[in-house]
Amino acid sequence: MTKALCRGVGTHAIFAIFACLLVGNLAIVSIARGDETSSVDTRRVALREWSSLANGRTDFEISDPALVPRMLALAAEQSSCKYKDDIEKLPVRVMKVAGHRLALMFCRSSVTGSDRAFDLSDVSRPKLLEFPYMAAQGFGTTDTPGIITWKEDTGLFEAETSTDECPSTRLRHVYRLGVTNRESFVVVRVEVRAPVCGAGQEWTSIWEAKPWPVPASVP
Repeated sequence: MTKALCRGVGTHAIFAIFACLLVGNLAIVSIARGDETSSVDTRRVALREWSSLANGRTDFEISDPALVPRMLALAAEQSSCKYKDDIEKLPVRVMKVAGHRLALMFCRSSVTGSDRAFDLSDVSRPKLLEFPYMAAQGFGTTDTPGIITWKEDTGLFEAETSTDECPSTRLRHVYRLGVTNRESFVVVRVEVRAPVCGAGQEWTSIWEAKPWPVPASVP
């Protein structure tokens, strides 16, 4: 319709130009409203799905792949997370920490695997989170920090990496949620356990975050 009006430019050129602009703007507004409506509908469906699954609970587990909310399943698939084969033994853990909703999901990659964390602030758009991680020289980031354990009594998360070999060195990163940005994890300590088979070996701290000097201001 817009092209047809524009081709009509002639004697009534000014009218035709204004008509073209009007129709074009209306089309843009219509598309924008359609996208906005679609987004609202997606969020409404996601909220309904989560509400039904949670059934009033803030902390629960999902051990059936068919019950994983659609948008979380999509986010997992987009991040190459293979969770379906292990979900019965290692269920998805949904939790609320300091008013912040998270989902911890075990994802297998070839033979090994790692937990991953998804931010559920917007259940219609779960966000894969990254963790600071001790690298060969300094720190990097990773979305596969190892097997994550939530320590409710201390408000900390422990992520442990190791191999199936025995003996093998184990590495453990200790995290807390960011204070100003609760979509991020902050590493507070890195620990190592010497090669040994079985339990009993103590963890040794090899790095620990130091308190900021009193005059310092952290945004």
